[in-house]
Amino acid sequence: MEYTEQEIKPASLDLIESFGELLTWRWEEEKNVMLAEFASGKADRVVAILHQKFSHEWNRKSIKLAPDSVKDELGDYAKLIKDQRIFTNTPELDQKSVVALLWPWGHGSTLSLRLTLLETPYEYVEPQPSANVISKFFKKVKSAMA
Repeated sequence: MEYTEQEIKPASLDLIESFGELLTWRWEEEKNVMLAEFASGKADRVVAILHQKFSHEWNRKSIKLAPDSVKDELGDYAKLIKDQRIFTNTPELDQKSVVALLWPWGHGSTLSLRLTLLETPYEYVEPQPSANVISKFFKKVKSAMA
């Protein structure tokens, strides 16, 4: 998953423009992503825009439910730690989709938002809620008594 500025910037233009003057963007050559760093006081507004633009949000706990293709394509970015989030949409056929990577810094006063691309279309299936432990226990007891 290594893209150039010439690939990411045009694909991200709509998203970048939706932040207006809230964020300032630059190319982060070391990681090959578009990067905006901002104060934590802007986080609520940034996340609200991300929720408008993306259909899926992944965190440290939910990333295990992400399609394997998403985790494979994102590589190390899919290894999330506390408060890190990834926002995705499935790409259209023969198109790439923008991915937003929200990383709070350790000290808590600054966050980074990185943009890259996702090429492989995926289908997300909402996990079925599992029965709680007590329900499972009673089902086992009932079937044992039958």
